[in-house]
Amino acid sequence: MATPPHKPTGPAGTPPRPLAAKAPPPDSGDEAAVEQLAASELDELTHAEFRLLYDEAARNILFAKRQQWHMLEYFTLLALALVGLGIAMPFASDVAHFVAGFLSFVALITLIVLMMLQNWQGSEHAKILYIVHDFANFTRSARRRKSRVTSDIHRYFMLAAMMIYVVILDVVVFRLFADLGK
Repeated sequence: MATPPHKPTGPAGTPPRPLAAKAPPPDSGDEAAVEQLAASELDELTHAEFRLLYDEAARNILFAKRQQWHMLEYFTLLALALVGLGIAMPFASDVAHFVAGFLSFVALITLIVLMMLQNWQGSEHAKILYIVHDFANFTRSARRRKSRVTSDIHRYFMLAAMMIYVVILDVVVFRLFADLGK
């Protein structure tokens, strides 16, 4: 038995649960407890320009974070390819040391690029904070829901994890090539 499209059902054909009751509105005598929306004082063109800058900064942050993950992927693929090549066609001792040194050089470049991308993200976050200052009070209030310190801790923890991964992978592959070169 099919149900009409206008009547949604829950799991196993049971009717959906009713929505929870809304919280009662605050007493009208306690106006200070309810934050009143204060519109931005920017004119329409300036507000549109600020929104454009905000969107651009948000896209830049996402792009930089994606690039960081791509750097890890490329470094991992390079390390795996070199290891696979070294196992399939054993290198001479001097070639194995050169390949290990080359991978360490690429690891160093990867670490530098990861830090540059993280710095770029920090600059874009600063730009967003500057832009949001002139938006409506509701926007500022919504952005304060997560502490900036917490966000920074999360970002730098991820950066540290990425950098530790690169260093560990480089050390493992370097030692592997040192053993293959003997």
